[in-house]
Amino acid sequence: MAAMLLDVPFTPDPAYVRFLAARRERIGSVHFGLGEPDMADARQRLAPGDMRAVLTGLRALEGVSKYVLMNARLRHPDRYFSARSLAATADRLALLQDEADIDGLVFADAYSLQALSDARPDVAARLEAVPSVNTCLDSAGRALAMLDMIAATAFRPPSRLVLDRSLNRDMDRLADTAARLRQARPGLRLHLMANEGCLLHCPYKPAHDAHIALVNEGLCGDRTFAMNRDLGCVRRMLAEPGLMLASPFIRPEDVPAYADHADAVKLCGRNKGTPFLMRAVDAYVRGAYPGNLLDIMDAMGDLADRVSLPGAALPGDFLERVTRCSGGCADCGWCAALARRAATRTDPGLPRLGHGPFSFDRN
Repeated sequence: MAAMLLDVPFTPDPAYVRFLAARRERIGSVHFGLGEPDMADARQRLAPGDMRAVLTGLRALEGVSKYVLMNARLRHPDRYFSARSLAATADRLALLQDEADIDGLVFADAYSLQALSDARPDVAARLEAVPSVNTCLDSAGRALAMLDMIAATAFRPPSRLVLDRSLNRDMDRLADTAARLRQARPGLRLHLMANEGCLLHCPYKPAHDAHIALVNEGLCGDRTFAMNRDLGCVRRMLAEPGLMLASPFIRPEDVPAYADHADAVKLCGRNKGTPFLMRAVDAYVRGAYPGNLLDIMDAMGDLADRVSLPGAALPGDFLERVTRCSGGCADCGWCAALARRAATRTDPGLPRLGHGPFSFDRN
C-alpha cells in the first residue's frame, strides 16, 4: 500500500522550500497564510508576507496542490459589505492563481465566502473553497451541509475535506463518516489532522479562535498565550499530564492504521518556524519519531521545554487503547497512569512537595 500523502504548512523560507521540494513525492498539498488584514487566517498575524518570495517558493513546488488560508473564525461585519476590502481580497486571489496556480482557499467564515463570491464571481469560479478543520466536520451530515453551502456560491467544490480531530480517536465514527461521504461524493479526498495536539473536544477552542480573530481585526490586545497558560489548555495539561496522551493526535508510527478511512494527513504549526516544520514533516515522512513527541506537536509544543514525552516510551498497543476509549478521562485513568511512567518534567525548579510531579507553583 502506498504511503499516505501529507498536507503541510508552506513558508517562503528558501531552505524550507528546498526541503519540501526534495520530498515532493510525499507532499500532496501545502497551505499558507499571507498575514494581510483582508485575508485574515486563524493564527496570530505575523509580519505581512513578501508576495514575491511567496510566489517564487510556490512555483518551486510543481505538482503540489496549493491553498491560501482565509480561515479566520469571524471578521468585522463591515468587511462583508466593503467594496474595497472585497476587491483587495479578490485581486490577491487572482494574482496567486495567475502567478502560482493555487488551487483554492481554506475558509471558516461562510459569510465571508458568500460576500466574496457575490463581489467577484469570476475569481471565485477559478478556485476551490475548502472548509477549515476548525469548522469541525465530525459527521457526514455536517460535512454535506457545508458542501451544500459551498455549492450555493460561485466557488468550485472542494476536492478534499479535513475531518474533525475527534474522529482520530473514534475509529467506528470515522469509518462510518468516511464511508457515507465517499458514497455521497465519489472522488472526494478525506484528510485527518495529525499533530495539532490540543485537548480532546477542547472546551476552550471556540473562544480561543474568536479571540485570535478579534486580535487580528484590531479590536483587542493579544492575550492568547496567557489565557491558555493561566486559564485554559496549557494549565490543564500541566496539572493533568494524561490529557496530553488523550489528545487526538496521530503519531507518525500510527498513520498507516488510518489508510482505509483517509487519503492524507494534515500537519500544522506554521507559526513555529522552519526548524519545527522540518522536524515535524520529516517525522511523518519517515513514519517514526522516537524523541519527545511534544517537539512535533503544534499546541502541545508550547510545553516541549517543560515536559518530555518520548514516543519510544509509549506501548505497542497505544493506538488500540486510545481508539477504543470512551473519552471519560476521569473515569478511565489509563492515559494518566501512562503519563506518570513515560513523561518527565524538565523545566527548571522542583515541583511542590505533595502536589504530584506535574504540579507547579504559579506564585
